[in-house]
Amino acid sequence: MTDDELWEEVRQSGEDSAARLQLLLNTVEDLPSFIRFVDALSNDREDTDRKQSMRPAGTDLGWNGWENGSIGTFLESAVAWVKDNRRADPAFLTDENPWKATARILYAGKYYE
Repeated sequence: MTDDELWEEVRQSGEDSAARLQLLLNTVEDLPSFIRFVDALSNDREDTDRKQSMRPAGTDLGWNGWENGSIGTFLESAVAWVKDNRRADPAFLTDENPWKATARILYAGKYYE
């Protein structure tokens, strides 16, 4: 497999993952739907780790669109996403359903740098 083919497969895995998780994220409104989303996010990370162990994707782009591989960078990026968005809009997330807002923050930890 060439580097271009691997990059394309990694890129496509990110798009597919984003589409699946976005569908669940859009349904979050209460504790059960939040737990379904967090479970899917966890499964997505496990799938990323499995793919990475079989075929390392490199450092530019992670399998399934994951940019943050450690819990530290994941949480740091989630917080940075909120802070950066609140600078532009101080009311960012304040009117959102709290379950959905929390899910959005966790989802941002996956991709935000």
